[in-house]
Amino acid sequence: MEKQFELEFEFSRQLVGPVLFDYVWWILRTARKKNIHRIYFLARDGYLLLQIAEAFCRHFCLEIECRYLYCSRKSLRMPAYHLMGEEAYELLFLGGYCVTLSSLLKRVNLGAAQRTEIYTECGLSEFPEDRILNRKELETVCGLLRGSKTYRMYVDRQSRAAYQNTIGYLKQEGLLEQETVALVDSGWTGSMQRTLRQLLESAGFCGKLEGFYFGMYAKPKSFADGDYHTWYFSRIGPAKRRILFCNNLFECLLAAPHGMTTGYSVQDGRFCPQMLPPPEGTALERIQAWTGFVCQYTDERLEQTGFETLEEEAARKDAYRRIRRYMVYPTRAEAAYWGGLLFCDDITEAYQFALADPAQREIVKGYTIPARIRSRFQQRKKQRQPALFWPYGTIAFLPEWQQWWYRLHIYLWEWIRYVLY
Repeated sequence: MEKQFELEFEFSRQLVGPVLFDYVWWILRTARKKNIHRIYFLARDGYLLLQIAEAFCRHFCLEIECRYLYCSRKSLRMPAYHLMGEEAYELLFLGGYCVTLSSLLKRVNLGAAQRTEIYTECGLSEFPEDRILNRKELETVCGLLRGSKTYRMYVDRQSRAAYQNTIGYLKQEGLLEQETVALVDSGWTGSMQRTLRQLLESAGFCGKLEGFYFGMYAKPKSFADGDYHTWYFSRIGPAKRRILFCNNLFECLLAAPHGMTTGYSVQDGRFCPQMLPPPEGTALERIQAWTGFVCQYTDERLEQTGFETLEEEAARKDAYRRIRRYMVYPTRAEAAYWGGLLFCDDITEAYQFALADPAQREIVKGYTIPARIRSRFQQRKKQRQPALFWPYGTIAFLPEWQQWWYRLHIYLWEWIRYVLY
C-alpha cells in the first residue's frame, strides 16, 4: 500500500496535476477572451477537469459557469443515427481492438432475438457471434449488415426511440438556450462535437459550438460543426507531441467515479442519465486517490499563480517533457501499477483489457515495422492478433537491452502514420 501511495502521489504531482492544470488554465483564459460564460465538461473525461476548473473559478472569482454534461459517444450517437443518413453506418461499422459480430449489433442496443433475426437474413446464423473478426471478416459482415433491411429498420427504430429523451436532457441542461455552446473533452477525433451539433440543430439550435480539446488526431469533418481548439497537439502541430503520447493511458487517468452514460430517461419529471455500474473496489479507490491528489496540487499551485501569467508555449514544452517521461519511459513499477488500469475502445464497453501486462510481452514482437507490414496483409485472412493499449508500458517489462529496439520501431511506425499519411 505504501508503494501504491508513492506512485499515485508521484503521478499526480509530476504528470497528471501539472499537465491538466495548464490545460484547464488555457481553457478558461481562452473562454474569457471569447466572452464565454458557460462551459460544459463532457463525461467522463471531463470529470477531473471540472474539479480543476471549479477551483480556478473560485480562486479567481471568474464569471464562468462550469457544468458537467452526462454523455458518451453511445448516448449521443444512438438518437442521432436517423439524422445522419449513410454516415450512421460509417460510425456503426468502425473497427476496434476487439470487434465481434455481437459487439457490432450491441452498438444499437439489439437483444439476442433481434440479433438472431438479422443473422438469419444475412446468412450469418452459423457464424461464431463472439469471435474477434479479422479485417476481411469485418468488411464482409459490415457489407452484409449495410444491405440488410431488417438491420436498417432496427437502427432507425432504436434511434428514433432514444431521440426525445436525449433532446429533453440537452434542453434541460441549457444547451439550446446558448448562442455559443462551449465543450471540454480530451479530444482525438471530434465526433462528440459533431454529433451534438447534429442533435441540437435538429431541435432548432441556431448557435455555434466551440470545443476545447487536449489534442486532436483528425481534422474536423465539417465547418458546420463549429470550432475545435487544441491545447497540446493537432494535425498541424509538432508531430512528436502526438507520436509520443498514449491517449488510452490519458483517458484512464481522467477516469470518473461513475459508469458510462448509455442513454436518458424521465424520472420525477426530470431527464436523467442512464449509466452502467460505477467502478468498484480497487478501481474506485485509485480514481478517488489521484483525484484527491490532483485537487490538492491544484489548490496549492493556485496560491502561487496569477491568472494572466500563463506562458502557453513554455507550458506545452513542460507537458511534453512530463508526458514523454511517464508515457514513453515508465519504470517497471510504474508500468505494472498503471498498466493494471482497464480500458475499452468500443462505445459499448463490452470488453475491458489491461493497459499493459507482463503476459503481453510476446505481443510486442508484432510491433516491429516488418511485423506490422506483414500483419497488414495477413489480417485480411488470419485471426486478428491482440493489440496493446499502452505499448510503451508493456515494453517496460522487457530487459533493458530490448526496450530501446522496440521503442524505436513504435516511434518510427507512429511517425509514418501521423506524418506521411
